[in-house]
Amino acid sequence: MAAAFRLTRDAQQDLTAIRRYTVQQWGQEQSRKYLEGMQSTIRLLAEFPAQGLARQDVDGGVFSFPYGSHMLYYRLEKNQLVVFAVLHQRMTPAGHLKGR
Repeated sequence: MAAAFRLTRDAQQDLTAIRRYTVQQWGQEQSRKYLEGMQSTIRLLAEFPAQGLARQDVDGGVFSFPYGSHMLYYRLEKNQLVVFAVLHQRMTPAGHLKGR
């Protein structure tokens, strides 16, 4: 049985923006490949959440893991991986994670 995960509304909006940008810059096929790869990475993290880096600089219980040009931010809640943000690696987490 696959490990449980979910994306918050904020994370879903991040992915929508990533898809839109990637389609504009590199086309539909590249967008599909990139997002499928990201989804595979999230599934892997759901099974092995300790692979991420603990981000005490952001908040207690927050982890991050890189994928391509982006960073996945997640927490563990009731044995479920919760992805709450997907930011470009050049974005400063402190400025973009407040209220998520």
